[in-house]
Formats: sequence, C-alpha cells, structure tokens
Amino acid sequence: MMLKLSRKISIDAVCFILLGAHSLATIAADTKESFEFVATVNGVPITKGLLDLNVNLAIGQGQKDSPQLRESIKNELISRELITQAATKEGLAKDIDLTDQITQIKQTLLVQAYLEAHFKQNPISDAMLKEEYEKQKQALGGGTSVNQYKVSQIVLSTESAAIAVSGRLARGDDFSKVAQEVSIDDATKAQGGSLGWVSPGQLLPAISTVMTSLKKGTTSSPIQIQGGWVIIRVEDSRSAKIASFEASKPQLRQAIIQQYLNQTLKRLSESAKIVR
Repeated sequence: MMLKLSRKISIDAVCFILLGAHSLATIAADTKESFEFVATVNGVPITKGLLDLNVNLAIGQGQKDSPQLRESIKNELISRELITQAATKEGLAKDIDLTDQITQIKQTLLVQAYLEAHFKQNPISDAMLKEEYEKQKQALGGGTSVNQYKVSQIVLSTESAAIAVSGRLARGDDFSKVAQEVSIDDATKAQGGSLGWVSPGQLLPAISTVMTSLKKGTTSSPIQIQGGWVIIRVEDSRSAKIASFEASKPQLRQAIIQQYLNQTLKRLSESAKIVR
C-alpha cells in the first residue's frame, strides 16, 4: 500500500528534517510569515506541514488520526529538534553530506507523487486485482495449494568453477560456507546462498525441474543457466495453502504499482540520453 504524502510538504520542510537549527535560522527569519507553526524550539519553528507529513506517514502505517496521535508526533518532532540543535552545536553537521541526502529525499517524494498522480487518474479496480491474482495463481500451478521448497544456491560464472565447487561439496565442505566464499550472486551470498521458501514457478525452469526431483538434504550437480552455472541444495519441502484473493489484495496492489513503475522506467530510459 502506497503511503499518502501531504501535498503541502516542500523542500523547506525537508530541510527542517536534515539541516538543524543553526543552518535554518536565516531561512526561518526570511520565510516565517509563509509558515504555520505548531511549536518553536529555541526560536526554530516546527511547521504544520512537517507535522502533517508525519501524521500522514503514521496513518499510512495503520494508525488512526486523532488529537492524541498529533500531540505525540508533535512531541517527537520537538525532541528531534532538540537533538538536532545539540548535534549542530557540536559540529556534527559537517560529517553529513546534506546536499546528497536532500536530493535523495526530494527524489523519493517526487517518485511517490508521480505514482499517486497516475493511480489517482487510473484507479486500481477490483477487476485489475483479480486479474493479477489469477495470473500469480497460475504461475504457482493453478490449485488451492502449492509445493514449496527451502532452497540454497551457489551461482558461478564458468563450468570449471562449478565442477570444482561440486567436488568440494562432495568431499563434505559446508554448502553455506562455500556459498559465502565463492557465489557470485550478491543477493544471496551473505546468507550462505539461502533463497528461503520458494515455489517452482518462481525459479527458472532449468532449476525448478531439478529442485522438484531432489530429496530433502541433497545437493544438485551443476545446472547451466543463462550467463553461468548454479548448484542448489534442498533443505526441506512443504505444502502451503495459497492465500485468498481478499487476503492478497495489498500485495496484488503493490505488484500492479511495481509493474507500472517498471514499464515507465523502460519507456523513459529508451527516450533518455544516459551516460554511464
């Protein structure tokens, strides 16, 4: 579920989060008339826009708007400003790359605003959610339950490297330790190659075919995939019930949003001049 962001937020409010009292004293003096304050801390204002932003974030996380919530958040903003002023007084601001952090926060806000504007004009309907649900369900086999496997992997770039690793595993080397040492898949390497619980439809056919044939606690021979080789180990298996449509709605909505974002990035990239 996308978080609702206050349309009143401005770069000034972002600066209040990052810059602290010393850097903002001049800004506050010049723009005081254009702000609505909810409090001041040693003369530094806390704006209503900043309060509303944090309230909306809390609401997006499931809390209910109330005077008590607003008072609690206001007290938190006051506490944050007190610490910010203390840190600024100690000269700690010089250790923070404020320009890059402000840029990142501004980008995050604009990405969310872009997505919200699109889905305000093109709301996600129950029909769209149902279509996505059926698509995902078919990828899992189309039934009411799905077999899942707890799998770990070691990804290698060449066949010779895969054969060498397979030999180490056959001699009794620990799969997790070897994965941390030699796997080229950064997403799983630190976890000893663990993919967690997966279903066949989530993996490449070449891997899922081998996975479903392995017994618990056994390791595969090297499997060739596009761009490399992979060795998998099945730790366990189970049958899991597929969640109902109603229970899946938040994840389905997020999937549709992510698909639109991916399509948009592809379209924009094709027409952009990008120098790497």
